[in-house]
Amino acid sequence: MISFGSSRFAARARIAAATPLLLLAGNLGQVQTAAATEACAALDNAQCNPLDHEACGGTTCSGFLECELTTFRCATVPRGYGQPCKLRRCGAGLRCSVACGVCVDEAEEDLVSLPSSAAEAEDDSAASRDDVASASGGGRVATACGMSSTRVFRNWIGNVRTDHPLLAPEDDEALWSILEKARQGGCKVRPAGSGHSAPGVVAEESSEGDVVVVSLARYAASDADWATIALLNEGTQAPSVIVPAGMTQLELYAEIRPHGYFLETQTATFGFAMGGIVSNFVHGGAFGKGPIHDSVLKMRVMLWDGTVEVISDTDVLKYWRNGFGLLGFITAVELAVVRRPNFWFGTFTTQAPEGGWDSANFQAYIDGVKAEYTGAQFFMNPHDREILAVVQKDRDEPEAPAISDGDCKWSFGGVQCKPADLCSRQYRFGDWTLSQSCRSIARPVPATDEECLLSHNPTRNLSEACLSPDRCSLQPQLGDVSLDIGQFLDDVCRLRVPEPPDANTMTEAYEELLLENPLLGVDGTLVGDDRFQQAAYCLASRIGLQEPLVGLVMTTIPTLVRDAYLSTNDGFYNAESAPIPAPYLGYLIPAPELYGVLEEVARLDYVLTGPVEWRFVTIGNDTAVLQPGDPEPGEYAAIEALSLEIPGWTPADWRKQFRDVEAILKNAGGFPHTGKWFGMGEDDKGVIQPFQNVGAGDIFSSAQKQDFQAYAGTVDPLGLFWSGSMADYVFGVGESSLLDKVTSSEVEDSSEP
Repeated sequence: MISFGSSRFAARARIAAATPLLLLAGNLGQVQTAAATEACAALDNAQCNPLDHEACGGTTCSGFLECELTTFRCATVPRGYGQPCKLRRCGAGLRCSVACGVCVDEAEEDLVSLPSSAAEAEDDSAASRDDVASASGGGRVATACGMSSTRVFRNWIGNVRTDHPLLAPEDDEALWSILEKARQGGCKVRPAGSGHSAPGVVAEESSEGDVVVVSLARYAASDADWATIALLNEGTQAPSVIVPAGMTQLELYAEIRPHGYFLETQTATFGFAMGGIVSNFVHGGAFGKGPIHDSVLKMRVMLWDGTVEVISDTDVLKYWRNGFGLLGFITAVELAVVRRPNFWFGTFTTQAPEGGWDSANFQAYIDGVKAEYTGAQFFMNPHDREILAVVQKDRDEPEAPAISDGDCKWSFGGVQCKPADLCSRQYRFGDWTLSQSCRSIARPVPATDEECLLSHNPTRNLSEACLSPDRCSLQPQLGDVSLDIGQFLDDVCRLRVPEPPDANTMTEAYEELLLENPLLGVDGTLVGDDRFQQAAYCLASRIGLQEPLVGLVMTTIPTLVRDAYLSTNDGFYNAESAPIPAPYLGYLIPAPELYGVLEEVARLDYVLTGPVEWRFVTIGNDTAVLQPGDPEPGEYAAIEALSLEIPGWTPADWRKQFRDVEAILKNAGGFPHTGKWFGMGEDDKGVIQPFQNVGAGDIFSSAQKQDFQAYAGTVDPLGLFWSGSMADYVFGVGESSLLDKVTSSEVEDSSEP
């Protein structure tokens, strides 16, 4: 992944610096004048026509500037920083980025690599969970307190890159051994999930002293009841599931979804480890539901001295929920689940609120979605204020009609179908008798294409040409041929929404996803192989198409949702990682403030390459001590702004806009989402970065900190787990820091569990 802060303006600076040294192939072969140098530099990245000989300065800049055939923009020869390099080599000190095809500094790292061949992709898919500890981090070995690994911790977006060894114990004994060595060597210990938090929740690059990071992706508890996924109380009113903390939502749903079970709320992607989910502020979009950690019923934990406890008391669970791994290891959790045999998810048509964009119409739109669906994730394009919603609900159980068609008969005396209150004349092609045309008034709800039938009522318009028009519509397809005319006419009626996948289809789809993502619980990166998509995003950003990129995201989401519906129908639709870095700025604001915030954002000169996204979260009373913002109970909108950053080319404008958007969110009474970017401010080099401008009370109140500190001192008296950015915010830094007051004095060794 490329270092942040690169800009195409750096390329122009390089041009100005390099041009005086270059000999131009002009008529006189003279060194370019200062005026010509400036004129040529000004044409860098200008639009051009390859057939126009005067494009890019003509003979004045010949041999130094040319029209790049892949972008139709003027580019230097050789290519400068941030310029396309598929057709031309890069200049001195630069190399061609494999991922995006632009010149970058030789010292810069590239984007997350994509498989360069089918064979390479197959090799990646063949990796297993046993590769967690041995996955290469470049061949070097990281060591802390006598514990070594060839893999070091870094988060999925790459803004946190440490030298701390990433260890992967397999059982309680190995986990206890890590704690023992860390205590003896003076190391801090940090549990890691899939690394999706943008702040240094697990560890920071600037972490002082030795830190060992521990992944539980290979771990299985010695207690068999907590070692594997187990669905409990199936078929009752209070079902639950036990899941090891190192497993991801993908692994969990592969087991429970084919049986019709779901978490009470869930994220848009399955790439999060369960321990990380309940240890952080992670939410879904189910209306009336809070963070996922609210669903925790029990936890199995290991403390600093190797002691194993099972916690079920809500007065204790509230410290571990959203506890950021500051108390000990969560090795497994039991969560409430719900059975949803008729679950469906899809997209609500992209549209502006009916009646136009204003507060009342916007609220009517939101209320309408809430009335019809059980949950939603919303996206707004600030350029046109149109909204896309990814929605879910439980479809009605098909009801059998009170009478079958065969029991409906024609009465010549009454000149009607009998019984009249249950039957009516519904002629269909092929009916030879009046009784054959008598059918039940109550039609069964179609569940398959075969159950969608054509209506032969001539008064119906085309939108109601099929019976049950809310479920079925005319959808003729190539191959609709039948010698039976009646059958042919029925065949063109199909479900508006395709049939959901059955259990076997889901199981096969999950097996394929698991094979494609063997290290998902470690690095959080969903495998994707769309090299063309990555190149397209890079190209679009290079030539200034940020606005169309927002529209592209809005049109891509419905396709992703439909594909996910047809394979697993589980509510997850992000099956691949973004092809390039995608920082998220995240806040929670009181729900009534949402329209005003969106209006202010839409009024900005919007330069971000992604839409604004939000979901509604209902925060309860005292479910987690470290609930960010110490909010009052109620409904909040978890709102995010995102943008793509292209190596060597994306201007820094989006970082400034992140800061502007954050100011809007703060003014609306918002507080940071602790898994996203926040605290935008200038670093010591003048570059706008996240986590620079965070006040003492911006995330947690004094009361929250004091309450948590008191409990933390009882379960981790040595502060063994007190490290990372959230430890800084909770325990403080500097001379008055509680962190500094924790000594590493010897304590009596605990016995091995």
